[in-house]
Amino acid sequence: MYSVPDSRAFIAGAFRSQTYINDRIDVQHTPIYDTITVAAGAALTSGTQFFTNVGSASGKTYASTNMSQSQRLPSPEAFSIMSIKLRWSENILYADVISLLSNFAFEFWLGQKQYQRAPLWQYAAGGGINGATTVNNTGVYSNGLASREAQIGLAIPIVIENGMTFFGQLVGTSSQTFTASGSGGTGLTLTCLLDGLYARGVQ
Repeated sequence: MYSVPDSRAFIAGAFRSQTYINDRIDVQHTPIYDTITVAAGAALTSGTQFFTNVGSASGKTYASTNMSQSQRLPSPEAFSIMSIKLRWSENILYADVISLLSNFAFEFWLGQKQYQRAPLWQYAAGGGINGATTVNNTGVYSNGLASREAQIGLAIPIVIENGMTFFGQLVGTSSQTFTASGSGGTGLTLTCLLDGLYARGVQ
């Protein structure tokens, strides 16, 4: 878990440059996020990306993404990533989530360089649905405890400078076909959230 001190020195360190902390830039603690979906009975393939299929043509709402441009931030925006979170819909079938965790890892790329590669459970959601149900044969499966204490912060922030391309992706040795709806499958709805400091132009 990490904390964000209210200090210009911290912001300067997070962005590694005075460029983003002068009076022309507004810095706030707010996330960037995007979602991929796979229908019940359909297959998830290695290389499926976050932050690529965005904008009005994607048909996504703000519940799924707040990105307006594919793989980049609008000018003059920049972002310092403090934590990466992955959250799937908690109604996913147990067999499907076990297969997902067994077959895929997550990567984060900035420009031409890979900055992160680890199992999906490394990027705990730190939130989501939590509780119990009396409905027979119904379970709730989240990526780690639904608590901010469960998330893992980055020891060294990843800075997305303005104009740099970035994306997250799922990588595996093979594709995964999710359980069909006729057999109780719900498919996959998986959100990648980059938590950190967002630098934008002032009003």
